[in-house]
Amino acid sequence: MPLIVTTSIINKKTYLMTFIAWAIIVTDVIFGTFLDALGKPLNSSFGVILFITMSITVFFAGLYALRDYMVALRKVLEAPSFFNRLYKATPIFLYALLVIFGAIIVEMVLFSQYSTFLLILIVLISGVAIGVAVLFFGFRTYKFLSWFKSSSNKRHNIMILAFAVSSMLLCISMTVTTVFDTKELVFSRPPSIDPNFHSSNSMASRHLSSIELVIHLYMFLVPQVTAIAIAETVAVAYFLRYFRDQIGRAIFWTIIILPPVFFLTGVFGPQLLSHSGDVMVYQLPRFLIFRVIGTAGWVVADFVIAFAYLLVAKKLGRQITSSHNKIINYLIIAALSTILVSPTTNNWITNNSYPPFGAIQRAFVVLASFLFSIGIYSVALSVAQDAELRQLARKYAKQYALLDTLAKQQEDAEVIRIDKVVKLIHKHAGAMEKETGVESSMLDDNEVRQYLDLVIRETRGKKG
Repeated sequence: MPLIVTTSIINKKTYLMTFIAWAIIVTDVIFGTFLDALGKPLNSSFGVILFITMSITVFFAGLYALRDYMVALRKVLEAPSFFNRLYKATPIFLYALLVIFGAIIVEMVLFSQYSTFLLILIVLISGVAIGVAVLFFGFRTYKFLSWFKSSSNKRHNIMILAFAVSSMLLCISMTVTTVFDTKELVFSRPPSIDPNFHSSNSMASRHLSSIELVIHLYMFLVPQVTAIAIAETVAVAYFLRYFRDQIGRAIFWTIIILPPVFFLTGVFGPQLLSHSGDVMVYQLPRFLIFRVIGTAGWVVADFVIAFAYLLVAKKLGRQITSSHNKIINYLIIAALSTILVSPTTNNWITNNSYPPFGAIQRAFVVLASFLFSIGIYSVALSVAQDAELRQLARKYAKQYALLDTLAKQQEDAEVIRIDKVVKLIHKHAGAMEKETGVESSMLDDNEVRQYLDLVIRETRGKKG
C-alpha cells in the first residue's frame, strides 16, 4: 500500500519539498548534536559551501510547501481572528530570516567570518516567531481545553485533553529556550565568529548557573520529551481507537509502543546511568551511543506517528466525499508537520560553529509550529466533532421514534423523519464549525443517512 496520500491541493511535489526541507533540517540538527565528532571537517571551505547550499535549498523547499499548505487550510484561516492573522504572517517570518541568512553567507564569503549580532537577530526574529509559535500552541491549548470542558462525553475526548497537555508542554519548552539562547548570545559570545573560534555543544560552553542548569533540564528537556513521547502518544492512541478495526491491532500497538521506547531510552538513558538530576548529560562524549539512539529514536517515532495519520487518510480516501477531502488534507498536514516539529525544537544555535549549523533548524521552528498546531488541532477536533455528531444522531433517532415506529409508518413519513434528523445534525455541525473553524466529516447527507440506517439496523437486531 503506497504511503503517499494526495489530494487536489497537496500533491507529490508538496511531499517532495517537505521531505527536502525535513532532510536539511535533520542534517543541521545532526551537525549540532554531534559537533564534537563532526566539527573539524565542517570547519572548512567545504562546510561553508555545504551551509550555503543547505540554506538556499531549505528556504526554497519550505516556502514552496507552505504555499500549498496555506491553500489547503484556506477554509480554516478564513475567520478574521487575531490568531488567523498570525498564521497568515508565517511566510513573512521566513522571508525575514532568509534575508539574514543571506547576510551571514555574504559575510562568510567576503570576510571569512559572520557577526554574532546576525545570530542574535535570528534569535530575536525567530524569538518573535517562537513567541508566535508559543501563542499558536497556547491558543490551541486553550481551544482544546475549552472543547474538552464543553464536551458531553469527556471520557471519549481524552484525546483532546492529551493534545492540550502536549501543546502546553511545548509552550513551556520553547519559552525557556528563547530566554536562555538570547542571554547566552548577548553576554557569552564574541562580536564575530571565525574558523578559529572554539565552538562546542557541551553544557559547560553555555555558561549557565547551577540554577539555570536545573531549569534547563526540567523546563526545556523534560517538557519537550514528555510532550512528544508521552502526551502526544496518548493522544495518538485515542485518535487511532476510532480506526483500530481498519488498521489492525498489530499496527495499532506497534505505533503506540515503539516511538516512546526509542525516544525515552536515548534521551533519559544517560541521566539514569549517571544518576544526574540537576544537569543534562546527554551531550557528554561517553554517552555518544545514547545520542545516536536518541536521534534515531525521535526520527523513527516521528515517522511511525506520521504513518498512523497517513494510514487513516488512506482509509478515508476510499470513501471520498467533499468533507472527507478536507479531513484528508488535515491528516496529511498533521503527518508531515509531525516529522518537522521534533528536529526544529532541538536547540543547537548557541554552539556558534563556523559556519553556523544549528541556525537552520532554529529558523524553521515557526513553519513547523504553524503546521503542527493547526494540523493536529484540525484533525483532533474533526474526529471529536464526528464522535459527538454520531452520538447526537443516535439520540435524535431514538427521540423521533425511528427505531420503534418505522415499520408502522408510511414510507413518506419515514423520509420526513429522517430529513428532520439530517437537518438537526447539520445544524449542530454548523454550530461546531463556527465555534472551532474545523469541519466534521459528518456534513455529507449520504454519510448521515447511512449512519442512521446503521443505528436502526443495530437496534432492531438487538431487539430481535
